[in-house]
Amino acid sequence: MEKIKRTIFFWTLVVLFFIISPIVILRARGYRFDSKRGVFVHSGAISIKSNPQDFSVNLNGKQITSKTLNRINNSYAINGLLPGSYSVSISAPGFQTWTKSTDVHSGLASEFWNVLLVRNSYQRTDYGASGIGKFFISPKNDLVAYAQNSDSGLNVKILNIGNKNTINSFDIPDWKLIDSSKDLNIEWSPDENYISIPVQQTSESVKTELQNYRYVKVTAQKTSYAYFIANLSGSNANAAPFNLNEFLGEKDLTDVRWDPSNKGYLFFLSDSTLYRADVTDKNNITAIASNVSSYDLSNSSLYYTQSPNELVYKTSYDGKAGTTQITTAFPESPAIPTGRLIVYDDSRIAFISSNKDLFIYNQGDHNDYFKKLGNNIEGVQFSNDGKKLLFWTNNEISVYFLRDWNTQPARNEDETDDITRYSGSVSNVQWFKDYEHVIFSVGSQIKIIELDSRDHRNSMDFPQTSLGNTSVVYNGSLEKLFFTDNKNNSSDLFSINFPEAIPLINLSPSALGL
Repeated sequence: MEKIKRTIFFWTLVVLFFIISPIVILRARGYRFDSKRGVFVHSGAISIKSNPQDFSVNLNGKQITSKTLNRINNSYAINGLLPGSYSVSISAPGFQTWTKSTDVHSGLASEFWNVLLVRNSYQRTDYGASGIGKFFISPKNDLVAYAQNSDSGLNVKILNIGNKNTINSFDIPDWKLIDSSKDLNIEWSPDENYISIPVQQTSESVKTELQNYRYVKVTAQKTSYAYFIANLSGSNANAAPFNLNEFLGEKDLTDVRWDPSNKGYLFFLSDSTLYRADVTDKNNITAIASNVSSYDLSNSSLYYTQSPNELVYKTSYDGKAGTTQITTAFPESPAIPTGRLIVYDDSRIAFISSNKDLFIYNQGDHNDYFKKLGNNIEGVQFSNDGKKLLFWTNNEISVYFLRDWNTQPARNEDETDDITRYSGSVSNVQWFKDYEHVIFSVGSQIKIIELDSRDHRNSMDFPQTSLGNTSVVYNGSLEKLFFTDNKNNSSDLFSINFPEAIPLINLSPSALGL
């Protein structure tokens, strides 16, 4: 009897072994039993990389309690999911919730590597700078220049971001900062030794005219434009800014840009001629090219469009290295004069025409493109890697892909995505540092929206300002969002830290899989 029992026990173990072993092997290889179909299927996964890193995940309304950290890229993988549709929700205490619906496929991972959560409230840094309209952060990210218009003229201040102290203050009597519609701003020299300040001045004249058989006095207004240069270094650091037009003897001087590699040199247009000048020596001025409609500076070269055909040429900063023709024809005939040229490199160039049409010249990996992208364009920005072009109108934001984008969701070269649209005006449009999100404002509300169009695009709101025309600048190096807001009936400068700081060693419960 005892022998029979041992035999039964032995064969029971054998049967269980042959039943369980395949299940264990299949499970180890990523297979799961689908009870609805009664078969084993190759499972899929959802991979998530989020800021902040300590977050909770819900799948189809059920919280996931087991997450494994992929320590190579700090992403969280939820493995062993049966193929099908899932509703994903990512949340963290004190943050707005991110949601997305996705399909999981056999043997594949659905990747969400740019999840970004925004806090419901932030601690603000107040810089004690009031009366600000626009502000301009220096190239080394340590100073801010801002201007204040008054009845007596213009005052420009330089603020140290670190200690919040005003280190320079300049008065320019009888002039005001140029109207924002001119798309001209205060510009820093690369070494932070100078700033250029575009200004305007309105004067009135009275003359007598004969009207309806009688003489009447008629008041006429005339607006003049100029640039002032402020020296921020050395013994002249506190000297009054000087009028660049008068210094160089050029009345219609426009489009001032600093030379990226030579201290104290700048470029400008005058009567369609492109010049390079030394702000310390009025006699050191060179004509680079004539019939120039617009120009731009890359890290190594000077680019300009030449009328009437709007062909693009490239030369060295000093114009001595010879000229290279980049484009051979404009996509429309007759060519539309270029109002603004934006260059990434020889193969990626954007044109905003004088009537606000946007054209793109793109020598892609698969084909060459020179075509019109949009109308009524307010501005454009290339991504840092040159694979995307952000552009926007008064109420719509779009992205054009100059190269294939192989990270999920994959997008193709020469593809345009319309990101968002509002009935009201959008402003302060700019890339976030991952180039998969866009920061902008609508009235007093600052927003950020993702490019990922799967299911829908998540858009999140920063705490609302009380200004209808807030100015916003995101600085990726400092990881700070600077903006203006109302304080004691004045427009003051503030910042918040964004996104969340990531520790070198993450000991959060999510990172530990708890």
